[in-house]
Amino acid sequence: MVNRTIQDWEDAALAAIAKDGLASLAIPRLARSLNVTKGSFYWHFASLQELIDKSLKRWEERDQTTLDELRRIADPRARLAALFEEAMEQREAHGLYVALSSSTVPHAAPVIRRISNSRLKFLIESYIEAGLKRTEARSRALLAYAAYIGALHLRLSKKKDTDDFVAHALKSLIPARGRS
Repeated sequence: MVNRTIQDWEDAALAAIAKDGLASLAIPRLARSLNVTKGSFYWHFASLQELIDKSLKRWEERDQTTLDELRRIADPRARLAALFEEAMEQREAHGLYVALSSSTVPHAAPVIRRISNSRLKFLIESYIEAGLKRTEARSRALLAYAAYIGALHLRLSKKKDTDDFVAHALKSLIPARGRS
């Protein structure tokens, strides 16, 4: 047996939630996936709820780190394109959004809301930098985010449809140079 860290457990929990939903999360199953005993779990966490809370916080922190990295892209149009591309590559995040968006677990809703608000703020700022007025930037950001959430659900069915959708969204939602 190997020693596992809190982060290993959090990563395993996030992967399990993304794959099979929150209701399927169980300590024995996670322990098997990490090749450790249940005792390892209780060394790090007092309860399954504590693991869920810490895992959701980890997901939120990862998402913020991604946005911070994307903010370094100077050209707002390139930044928006990079966000779309990055968002469509994150399969675990897709599963988490889909699994938790319909969840009745009280701790999941605020995390989804904060991640969504953070991404909307990022989009609005990028659209403003691309030359749109605040009202138009907000409207475009809402449309872009709704398109992203729709793409997550499309991805569950057909990859080709998703790829076509993303290509069209990029052309439609990123403003042309010099437009205001």
